[in-house]
Amino acid sequence: MADYFPLKDNTRLEYLLESTEFEGKAKIYIDLFQVSKKVGSTTAQAKMTFTLRDTTVDGYTITKNKKWVTTANGVIIGGRKEFPLPVKAGIKWDESPDASEITSLSEKVSVKAGKFEKCMKVVTQLSGGDSGKSERYYAPGIGYILEKHSAEDKTCKIELVSVSKLSKELLEEYKAQKIKEKNRAKAKKKKEKS
Repeated sequence: MADYFPLKDNTRLEYLLESTEFEGKAKIYIDLFQVSKKVGSTTAQAKMTFTLRDTTVDGYTITKNKKWVTTANGVIIGGRKEFPLPVKAGIKWDESPDASEITSLSEKVSVKAGKFEKCMKVVTQLSGGDSGKSERYYAPGIGYILEKHSAEDKTCKIELVSVSKLSKELLEEYKAQKIKEKNRAKAKKKKEKS
């Protein structure tokens, strides 16, 4: 079966976002730093860097278990259930107030990163369709490649530009950050004990 959301260690996904909420195009980088596997579950530590005029950075997790692929944060909306596993066309799920469905596993999609076949299409009716809809596409072996979001208050499109390995500098920066976090946690524990 195709993997529509591979969690590959040390991977950078670069996207462009256009939205009626701002002028110009925002660059977004999703960096997967640490992928850990446990029985029945895989978790990736991710960092999202959003650059328009300013830059904001946010860390979050992506989890894949036997039933779901979920993200704890996202570009267009916060975290969500991306799709259920195993993947099958026609599967529906609710994430109140929205209703989603895998409508196809055979889409052909062209984005800046290339042309992809046998893509999965997920259609989400926002507030049951009263507030608009979102169409998102996932390419086998790549993951999230395109989303068209049309709501009452905004319209946006996010498109994959490239997939690459993380640079050594980013990996070193991530490792240093993890060490600082561990030291802060140890210091906090020590302070709480005294």
